[in-house]
Amino acid sequence: MISVLISFSRITILSFILVFTLIDLIQIFEFKLGEVVSGILTTIQAVMVVLFLINTSVILYLVKEEPTILLLLVLQLLLFAAIGLTINRLTIPPSKALINNVLLFLSMSFIFLERLGMTSAVRQFIFACGSIVVAALAVYILRNIRHIERLMFVFAGIGVLLLLLVCFMGRVEYGAKLSLTFGSISIQPSEFVKLTFLLFISGCIVTYRDFRGFMFASIGAAIHVIVLVLSKDLGTASIFLVTYLLLIFIAYKNYIVLGMELLVASVGAVYAYNKFPHIQSRFIAWSDPLSVVDDKGYQISQSLFAIGTGGWLGSGFTKGSPLKIPVVTKDFIFAAISEELGCIAAICLIICLMCTCVFLFNIAFNCNDSFYMLVTNGIAIIFSIQTILNIGGVIKFIPSTGVTLPFISYGGSSLLSMLICLYIAECSDDLFYIEKDRRYAKKY
Repeated sequence: MISVLISFSRITILSFILVFTLIDLIQIFEFKLGEVVSGILTTIQAVMVVLFLINTSVILYLVKEEPTILLLLVLQLLLFAAIGLTINRLTIPPSKALINNVLLFLSMSFIFLERLGMTSAVRQFIFACGSIVVAALAVYILRNIRHIERLMFVFAGIGVLLLLLVCFMGRVEYGAKLSLTFGSISIQPSEFVKLTFLLFISGCIVTYRDFRGFMFASIGAAIHVIVLVLSKDLGTASIFLVTYLLLIFIAYKNYIVLGMELLVASVGAVYAYNKFPHIQSRFIAWSDPLSVVDDKGYQISQSLFAIGTGGWLGSGFTKGSPLKIPVVTKDFIFAAISEELGCIAAICLIICLMCTCVFLFNIAFNCNDSFYMLVTNGIAIIFSIQTILNIGGVIKFIPSTGVTLPFISYGGSSLLSMLICLYIAECSDDLFYIEKDRRYAKKY
């Protein structure tokens, strides 16, 4: 009976994801639907997320027979309601399409972590609950900081200090120093430095609005990247570097500067390849994983086997073998999703991630304040780069870099960082108007 339900769920789960993705595409192309129709579509999306979560949770409960799964289902639905309510309280009107996409990603994260390991799933849920509290608090603090752009050097100092702590005291994982460990608790400071980095770069550009802003931003970015390179965390270093390049281009729109920066970045990439053996190993595993399948290529080979085994419709939720993939809950969770839900669902997920990038960029370019416009653009860039690096590594499009898939991969630091970014992006225009009202009141 359970096998029949699992086989039937392949169609129902795919249907929920397809409907959700279709509505995402409709909203991306901005058809003139009107406010009422748009509201109906986003409501349907929210229903699809709930049905997806209920369907997969019930299947998982029937297979594992753990009451914790049903308890988590109820708590997860309450968490989703809390996310929607807090963002609605913080800003009007919020981007409901963006919120729905994040809820879909969280649903996939929760349900696949429950599938792969209940302990990780419970911890991720606790991380998510704490993260929305911290994210709402972060927005509240930003609302009460006057002229936040002038604190750029404070943000730079905090970021560099955290990265230096990792460089000198961090734990080595997969050839790089990534985290600080306190007993059973592991924190990855670079996830939070991404936000301070954005505030620093945006502050430099907005405060000076001339060559000084470019120079301060460039020097600060170089220090961040150099410390990350010394920690051998080249995946995160590439995210910081590309974010800096694109933010500078958005601000100054100078192709000559962009070309020079790309040249310097290319020289740095060649140097890093020749300097660090673990980077060379990843290139070997990427170029021909089957030739080193017993060693360096095992992870990517298992990922490709899983994706190929799933086919178009997937092996069925709980019917695959994702635990054969090393680090499946973190770097390679996309392979697990592709194996059990199928390539069609995986393509839909990629489309939804792409749409999320577009939603973030739309929010950024509709923002009335240049500082928060740049910060939100930076959030969109970081989200886009992480998505490309993660999925590109999983499907062997590029060498694996070890970065997480936003909102989906296991990791409290990554989840907290991305939820704070979500709240700031949703409230970016609202934060501008609050600051503007303060300055108006002070003047008159």
